[in-house]
Amino acid sequence: MADAPVPRLFVRVQRVWQLAVGILLTITGFFMPLIVNLNTVPVMRFFRLAMHEERHLLIYSALLLVLMNILRALPHYIGIYWVADSLRFEYRGKRAALMNGLLIVLLLILTYSLIEAINGIHYDFGLPAILMTGVLVMYDRLHYNYVSLTKRTLFIAVTLTAVQFLDIMPAAGALPVGRGELSRDIKRAAEVLELESDLNVTSVILLLALLLIALLIFILLRDENRLREASELKEANARIQMEAFQLEVQNRTLKETQYLVHDLKSPLSVVRTLEGVLRLQNEPEPDSLEAETYDRMEKAMDQMSMRISQLLTMDRKDRFTVADLVHDVLAQISIESYAPHVSAETEVPGAVLYANQGLLSRAVVNLIVNAVQAVPEDREPRVEFTALRKDGHIVLAVTDNGKGVSPELKETVWTHGVSGRGSSGLGLAFVKTAAERFGGHVEIESEPDQGTTIAVWIPEEEKADDE
Repeated sequence: MADAPVPRLFVRVQRVWQLAVGILLTITGFFMPLIVNLNTVPVMRFFRLAMHEERHLLIYSALLLVLMNILRALPHYIGIYWVADSLRFEYRGKRAALMNGLLIVLLLILTYSLIEAINGIHYDFGLPAILMTGVLVMYDRLHYNYVSLTKRTLFIAVTLTAVQFLDIMPAAGALPVGRGELSRDIKRAAEVLELESDLNVTSVILLLALLLIALLIFILLRDENRLREASELKEANARIQMEAFQLEVQNRTLKETQYLVHDLKSPLSVVRTLEGVLRLQNEPEPDSLEAETYDRMEKAMDQMSMRISQLLTMDRKDRFTVADLVHDVLAQISIESYAPHVSAETEVPGAVLYANQGLLSRAVVNLIVNAVQAVPEDREPRVEFTALRKDGHIVLAVTDNGKGVSPELKETVWTHGVSGRGSSGLGLAFVKTAAERFGGHVEIESEPDQGTTIAVWIPEEEKADDE
């Protein structure tokens, strides 16, 4: 007995471009202190002015410090999130979201270490970093993949900006925040200059305002994700319904063929019975002309019975002329009350088709029935059935003077059908299925209240001989 396969952890890259950009952003974060530092951001200038001239400039100094920290931190925080979000860890075929969270933590610790090694600057992994790590891990586990990456990144940027104000808040001195040398200097200066309250109020207001904005963004993202997820589920249900509808159309096609077989075999059985009765009554001589006539009649009926039975196999194809098809269609509708309102004309009676004649004629009859039903009751129906040659196809067109089809319905008419007076709405779908079964297609032209022309295009088997 073979050993059971050992469960393995797999990682799959979902978006290569996102992974590449995430890595690039993270690497950019390694070198941001070389670009954004005390030489390019005038933190110390305002700090010195506050100590010697205008004490309230200390608030500007503190805000510039926050701005400097944000510019340094944004690339690697966003880059690490993009990297983790671009990867999918799977264990036993299921998503292992915990691994994405661990990856974020490890990458942040590694990034802080590399920044210190490259720039000689120690980044304190304090409360702001811990909070942002928690936000990234939680955010990744929520798996809001139905929302654009740009919107998700905006939430991270606003949240990161908010938590940076903890570093300059004197009231948060008991917490593991603001342990950098410059942060401590600013908070000590605020104490000396009696600006602790001002700095606390400023920090709290900006912190709460940004957290409120982040919360609103998060709620919007959550709602959008739910709506998009519901929309996708709705589309999936629609696809299931479509498949069910197509199955129903196929069943309808089979039933139509079965009904046709039954309708044709019933009178044939009567003719066969009458032939037998006449043979018994007349008792013709074995080699006489009358006996030969009866034999031919019986043989013809056997052949017809066999051909009718073959209609049950819808994929069966035979060669027949357009004239044969037109004759078949007119014969089927000849007993209907609407028959006097239907005219037929063909420019290519000798053109040959290679298809199932019974199924194709039934499709045309469906078009005629649908055309008659499309005419309002206060209007006399006028239905024209024409056959012509175009672009290597035989075009079988049925035109009516009915109420027409709206432009919106044209897009879905072959899917949902057009329901006439008490019809099932499957007629046109049946026609489309029959046409495509033999390598053809269908087209529709219609104007509201002016009428409709529906054409079935079937490839011509060979050039007509009668022209």
